[in-house]
Amino acid sequence: MKIGLFGGSFNPVHNGHIKIAEFAYKTLGLDKIYFIPTAISPFKKKNQVAADNDRINMLNLALENFNYNSEVSLFEIKRGGVSYTFETIRYFKKKFPNDELFFIMGSDLLPKFHKWEYVEEMTQSCQFVVYKRSKNINKINAKKYGIKIMNNPIFDESSTKVRQGQLALVDVKVNNYIGNNFLYAKEIIHSLLTAKRAKHCVAAAEFAVLLAKSIKYDAKKAYYAGLFHDICKELDENESRAFISQFVENAYDRKLFPNYKLHQLAGALWFKHIYMNDDEEIYNAIKIHTSLALELSTLDKILYIADKICDGRAFAGVQKLRQLALENFDECFKQVVQRNIDYNLAKNITFSDEQNEINNKWSK
Repeated sequence: MKIGLFGGSFNPVHNGHIKIAEFAYKTLGLDKIYFIPTAISPFKKKNQVAADNDRINMLNLALENFNYNSEVSLFEIKRGGVSYTFETIRYFKKKFPNDELFFIMGSDLLPKFHKWEYVEEMTQSCQFVVYKRSKNINKINAKKYGIKIMNNPIFDESSTKVRQGQLALVDVKVNNYIGNNFLYAKEIIHSLLTAKRAKHCVAAAEFAVLLAKSIKYDAKKAYYAGLFHDICKELDENESRAFISQFVENAYDRKLFPNYKLHQLAGALWFKHIYMNDDEEIYNAIKIHTSLALELSTLDKILYIADKICDGRAFAGVQKLRQLALENFDECFKQVVQRNIDYNLAKNITFSDEQNEINNKWSK
């Protein structure tokens, strides 16, 4: 049998990984391919990695539509520690002593391949195969160690891009898993937003947790509502309306969707349709975190307060409000609503009848 060994952190597995595996399977005439998630990659020791269980689950989801003989090997994860290739090859050589092994790796690893531990042993017991990650490839080590270079298309997908918020690069089932397990949340926030806005989101999330704990509410929900509430804050009006129009009719109607409501609606839609999180309570809290509504959940109030008085907000009386929030949640909510009304009136902002009704209900 011809057996492919495809290792990596798979943090997360993306469409490019699957395309590479399919290309290698057909090109090399494999009979089976093993996907081998690392415990700790020797090339990525400093990077934060999703939990082993999450990476395994995402791999299994991505492989549901993989039309070739495949299996996820837990050898490196069960072994723990830094994952070194020579140990993996020894394991599979012992398991399949009479079969051909093909170790599949990216061309970016070629330049330092000669420095790998037990390189001579590995190349004698296993055929190394490289997939191209760029047009320019250092072929010195390929020639020296008899490494095959596949003539594959260069795929643009990368796990880094996914962790930065390009979630369309993964299978929809993987995307849904990422969203519903709140994976890569902070990385996405810091990639899609400016440092100042991301800092505010983190501060709102942290204060939301304090509020939640003070009234015995779900701290995890509060945290992620705070973290994602301004995910679309930095889109301009045209960008916001264009994004909203993908999911909602009449997005360009300014009466239906005044400017001050755009970022909250866009943020909620991003959370639901791009991050693919199914939590309706968080979705609704983000959707009204600026305007509020006539009916509010506990999370709606937590997010509103956290956004307005978290660390980084500086105005006279903010410290007293923070203390009050942890002692008398409902009274603080009323005072924060009233302060926001006063702030906007001082800027000569005219409220709609709908907004006046909301303001009057929650400031009393």
